[in-house]
Amino acid sequence: MTARLDGLKMATEVTSSRLLEPKRGLMKAFYGSLMVVLLGCGPSLHQGGGSASQAGTFLITAEQIEKSGAHTAWEALKQNAPMLTLRDDRNGRPASMGRRGRSSFLLDEAPMIMLDGVRVPDFHALETISAQTILTIVIYDGVEGTTYYGTDAVSGVVVIRTKDGRPS
Repeated sequence: MTARLDGLKMATEVTSSRLLEPKRGLMKAFYGSLMVVLLGCGPSLHQGGGSASQAGTFLITAEQIEKSGAHTAWEALKQNAPMLTLRDDRNGRPASMGRRGRSSFLLDEAPMIMLDGVRVPDFHALETISAQTILTIVIYDGVEGTTYYGTDAVSGVVVIRTKDGRPS
């Protein structure tokens, strides 16, 4: 009887280890693919300068802003961001901001504006930000914007980091 029980224990142990081996292999493959996916995530930045942006992002540096001669963030975007449409009123003040391409009557067309990690509620504030204080401007399209900033960013996001501001 004990020999039979010992044989049954061994059979159970062998069977359970055989069942776990494929699961362990699957788990290793799953974690390996998860690692590849996680390492591949995140925005890839493409510096402006006349060429098309990659992966839905566009970078404007302080050097580009300085070369353009812009005095405010509004002027810097107007001169360096080809994917945005920025219009002034007859007094030279910001009138409208949108993105080029398809638009919607139902959605707000103005991109979300982030300044040093804080959302700016109105694009008119771009006229008050001095261009000399800007370190970088990153512009995300709608897909990238919603990925990182939620559904309010369907028209894209303009992320401004200043030289004296904390990293966002």
